[in-house]
Amino acid sequence: MIYYVHLWKGLLDPNVFSYQIGKAEEVRGVWKKAALLTLFSILLFSLSGYFGLGQDFLMKEITEISRQELEAKKLLITAGQLLWGLAYALFILFGFSVILWAMLDLPYKKIVVVQLFVLSLLLAEKAILLPLNIWLGIGPEASPFSLGVLMRYMTSNIIIVQFFSHLSIFKIWVIYFQYKGLKNVSEKSPRLVLFIIIFVHVFFWLASALLSYLKIESLI
Repeated sequence: MIYYVHLWKGLLDPNVFSYQIGKAEEVRGVWKKAALLTLFSILLFSLSGYFGLGQDFLMKEITEISRQELEAKKLLITAGQLLWGLAYALFILFGFSVILWAMLDLPYKKIVVVQLFVLSLLLAEKAILLPLNIWLGIGPEASPFSLGVLMRYMTSNIIIVQFFSHLSIFKIWVIYFQYKGLKNVSEKSPRLVLFIIIFVHVFFWLASALLSYLKIESLI
């Protein structure tokens, strides 16, 4: 059976996708979709840099450096965001796939196919949040789709708030889709597949929360 990657159809009907990817002997359309999603990721991250998101630390220097130096630093940050957009897409598609491949012992290309849908969801979340970030100044930890907002009212612990800011509707959708896509490919029990998927996500959420905490601490 040949499976052609159709992102929209797969997201709308994960059960059909799960069956098809499990039975597929050949997969087509992977690299074209990967290239398009990578370009979209670069665009979103570049827009973030262009509109000054994540440049709060420059406010400390705004009165200490010249206008030319400030603009040069903004340009460098935007270029860095462009590269980060590329790195982010490549990691989600291929780096995360390596981790799941090592832990679940599945066909690597099929994991990459699943990650195409994952990257689509993550970029959709970023695209929806981008206008809120730009015009309302709402950061990722205050996303209306995550538990970060709720945790801000329950605790002042930055690490906990940052951790739960990753637990959004889109991330739950990602975990669900990974589980549906991989359980029919793996010979391991569905429960073990789900546990490994959740474990990997929690590990990265915690690492991201710690890094965000250290970044905030350095600005104080």
